[in-house]
Amino acid sequence: MRRLLLFIAPLLVYFPIELRAAAIHDAAKNGDVAAIAAALDAGAGIDESDGDATPLYFAVMMGHIEAVKLLIERGADVNAQTTWGRPLMAAMGKRKIDLLKLLLEHHANPNSDRDGESALHVAVILGCLDCVKALVEAGADVNAKTNDGKTPLHLAKRKGQREVADYLMSHGVVLPTPAPISMKLASADVEKGRTYFTRACNRCHNAEPKAGTKAGPNLWGVVGRDKASMANMDYSDALLSWEGVWTYEDLNRYLYGPMLTRPGVKMEMPGVPDETERVDLIAYLRTLSDKPIPLP
Repeated sequence: MRRLLLFIAPLLVYFPIELRAAAIHDAAKNGDVAAIAAALDAGAGIDESDGDATPLYFAVMMGHIEAVKLLIERGADVNAQTTWGRPLMAAMGKRKIDLLKLLLEHHANPNSDRDGESALHVAVILGCLDCVKALVEAGADVNAKTNDGKTPLHLAKRKGQREVADYLMSHGVVLPTPAPISMKLASADVEKGRTYFTRACNRCHNAEPKAGTKAGPNLWGVVGRDKASMANMDYSDALLSWEGVWTYEDLNRYLYGPMLTRPGVKMEMPGVPDETERVDLIAYLRTLSDKPIPLP
């Protein structure tokens, strides 16, 4: 009998806690303010996860602003991490701007992220200019990068969101400019450049005369050629608006990081940030011509 009591006693404590937890999560999903208050008064954990998210996350996700206000007033952690991210990530979108501002007013981290995307990236993807403004005014990093190197500005330009792009440009966007490399080309290792091209570029670009295009244009004769000038290529507005020919320094700037130096391009790859590798590659590209452009 004693062993049975020892087994049952913990269960008598455990099940009420579980029931209280379930009650507050269900109440948060339904926006039932009275039920949330009752569950908290009965001892439910305000930041307890149901295995996926906290009550605050559910209330934000479902758009229940009064429930969110109550939970915040009762001490909910506005930056609590859940399986689906922090509450701020659930407050994205034009219909949730009041929730977003409420969370930010209570010190939600404007640089919250999920799976490598910041809240600002998500706001841009959703096309919510008011969300972008609220996040930036609260301190969001306008130069933040996703895991694959996309900035908020790049996403805005790729999606044709001119107002968002203009706002970001006027609020701290930095377009990096690599140091000049023209005078270093004479001492570049062309064979290393060829090896780099074969490894990193050949999948999308041909490098022989009359070889046609792949996903990207044929790079035979690229040095000195007009930008965005190959027939049958669907160029981005970002590249079409860049006038002039491909000079050594323009290639240097572009290859440093296409999405960083020319946001909105379709060449969504990290680029060649290492200067030595970039110089070697450009020196190799120079050789792709019957009459290579003279070195500086």
